[in-house]
Amino acid sequence: MAQDFKDLVDFYHAKKIEGMDFSQIRKEMKDKGIDENTIKNVVREIDNKILSGEVKKSGKLKARELRMIGWTLMILGGIATLGTYFQWFDVKGYYIVAYGPVIAGYLMIVAARRAQKKIS
Repeated sequence: MAQDFKDLVDFYHAKKIEGMDFSQIRKEMKDKGIDENTIKNVVREIDNKILSGEVKKSGKLKARELRMIGWTLMILGGIATLGTYFQWFDVKGYYIVAYGPVIAGYLMIVAARRAQKKIS
């Protein structure tokens, strides 16, 4: 029975992704003689699978994006620090030491490498 439920969920989840509406899924299962309680549970499980899939996709930055942001922060922090040291910018005797963006950028690059290793 548990395998039949899982098969139903997988089958109709694929149909839902292809564009079938929940009302059509309900009608098709009812026409096959599946009881109302099972239909409700299948529809609920399909909805949960769809929602959890969308949350996983939108919640994380891709490793490539994370790496690019990291490099950008490191380069901008380095330019700001070196620019004031070599007097490329006129800051009237002050020095800007931008270790924060450099360190944050480096940590983002390391995080991107770890995320890439987890994927592969």
